[in-house]
Amino acid sequence: MNHTFVHQDLEKITRSFRYDAHPMGMLVSEISAMSTLHPEANPSLKGDKIYNDPKFANKQIYRLLGNIPTLAASCYRHRLGRPINQPRQDLGYVENFLYMMDCLNDKNYKPNPTLVKVSCLAK
Repeated sequence: MNHTFVHQDLEKITRSFRYDAHPMGMLVSEISAMSTLHPEANPSLKGDKIYNDPKFANKQIYRLLGNIPTLAASCYRHRLGRPINQPRQDLGYVENFLYMMDCLNDKNYKPNPTLVKVSCLAK
């Protein structure tokens, strides 16, 4: 699992929202802020040729796919008044998302396998 850890500045942004802020508004703001952390992805700084590089485009896609579950879980937990869980590298994509949303204090916490399977099958 690469690209699951988010910059600590994004966690500060999460904590700066009111407890009753809508999680989707928080998530959209964090995704916008994420773009400021990667100047190499800014066409005004690097030129429009970055759009022609498939390797570069894929890196940005992987970055979004890895960061969005972490950011979404942090928004959810902030709304509940719980501390933010860091992603774990030993869990799969869905397991990691469920872990970040639900784990309270158990370091060996693993999400219910049935929930993981159902989440993987949901379309």
